[in-house]
Amino acid sequence: MDPVVFFVVLASLYGVIYFFDRFFKSCMHYPYDAFLQNTGVTVNFMSLNWHTTAFNRTLLRWGSAGNSFTRKVMLTSFNVGVLVAFSLLPIGLILLFVTIFSGAESDPVSAAASASPLGVPVQLEILLPGVNLPLEEIGYYITTLVLCMVVHELGHALAAVLEDVPVTGFGIKFFFCLPLAYTELSHDHLNSLRWIRKLRIMCAGIWHNVVFAGVCYLLISTVGITMSPLYAYNEHVVVTELTRKSPLRGERGLQVDNQITQVNGCPVTSEDSWQACLQSTLKLKPGYCVSADFVQLNDESSAISHHSIDGQLQCCDELNPNVSCFEVAEDANGNVPVELPQHVCLNVRRTLEEVTEHCSSGVCAEGFCLRPLMRNITAIMTFKRQNGRGEKLPPVIYVGHPWDVTRTVEVSAFVPRYSFPKAAWPDAWLLLLKYNVVFSVGLSLINAIPCFGFDGAHITSTVIHSFLVGRVDQHAKRDLISVIITSVGSLLFGLAMLKVAWLSFLRPLL
Repeated sequence: MDPVVFFVVLASLYGVIYFFDRFFKSCMHYPYDAFLQNTGVTVNFMSLNWHTTAFNRTLLRWGSAGNSFTRKVMLTSFNVGVLVAFSLLPIGLILLFVTIFSGAESDPVSAAASASPLGVPVQLEILLPGVNLPLEEIGYYITTLVLCMVVHELGHALAAVLEDVPVTGFGIKFFFCLPLAYTELSHDHLNSLRWIRKLRIMCAGIWHNVVFAGVCYLLISTVGITMSPLYAYNEHVVVTELTRKSPLRGERGLQVDNQITQVNGCPVTSEDSWQACLQSTLKLKPGYCVSADFVQLNDESSAISHHSIDGQLQCCDELNPNVSCFEVAEDANGNVPVELPQHVCLNVRRTLEEVTEHCSSGVCAEGFCLRPLMRNITAIMTFKRQNGRGEKLPPVIYVGHPWDVTRTVEVSAFVPRYSFPKAAWPDAWLLLLKYNVVFSVGLSLINAIPCFGFDGAHITSTVIHSFLVGRVDQHAKRDLISVIITSVGSLLFGLAMLKVAWLSFLRPLL
């Protein structure tokens, strides 16, 4: 989806909601106000707000449950969270500086990599479904946002209950396309706490996101073990989807749930080996051992000529897509068999079905070694496959570019052991976990930066008012220092977002 279309559709949707909000408030004032109060929804221009108190009692029970040992463990955990939040601050600031001052002419990834002392690619990017994320993954996007925000706000709420600070509600605000969740606490109780207790509450959301990202990464690392009762992992690959325009569709082509074991004799045991085997078909042109009788009976050679475009040797009728010119390979001594001409024209599918073995040195135990004369962008690919019961199926032969296969055939390294689990389920689970790792780490870094609307602003204010009391007596001056620091952080964050938006969405449109 074009970015302009995305933003226009979103703005139109906000406009319609705002129009009906004004309309119902003028025509159905009391019933509509009652509806808004019961649901906790507030409609403003280009923004929505939802607030609820439904979870307050549940959180109070969670926070008061357990014994003194549980309380000590939670306090220790939140103390570690304070250290982690402060350690993320310089990382977040470095990321902002790298994003702002990296070369504008280069892409964000290469520019950030050159600025990184370790050469590791670092990228700050605005992720929007339909713009720079596949629109079909919008379910993962929304689920991840909800999970990460719930985990974040749950951290603040649990820490607040642990410190005897009342939780008065939860909410989420949508500023155009930016969602922001919040936990509403009693300010009087919060401001009466000592600085370390306040920091536990302020940093708890960041800490919970870090822990959540670690748990998701652990699940990703152990997915082969956790899925082993239902799936065989990295033994073969199974076809999970074929696009409508895939050249491998059809009765004699690949089918969903086919297990692919080899590509041109290259064993396929994982998704990486699947890609490597496909790429090798362009570099390694295999030879095929075929009997002399077959060649003599099926040779359709015409006058040898050179292709008019690329100079490729041609001994077949160019209008017939089912045949290809084969060259009889020399043996180890450099001799060519006298029984056959040097170049023969054969039907590709019929020839590959007759093959007894592959040959690399030009020597065959039976028959003669023939090598197809194909253009550099074309390869002959033979896919050996089997069904879910391990029974071998007829091989699928395709002549074309490996990119056609990569682009139109989705495979998974999770082969179901039984008939009821789908091969696509583990991949969907993995994708959701990866989304959560990326979003959780991103939320942790952004919230550690002193920026208005984020946890970093409250953390900065708490530190300033706690450690500058002896040097700056007036409360207003300490507030001014906190506002200046937060304003600088907000400026850096805003510049970074503007540059990323320019490079990702705006510049390509101009």
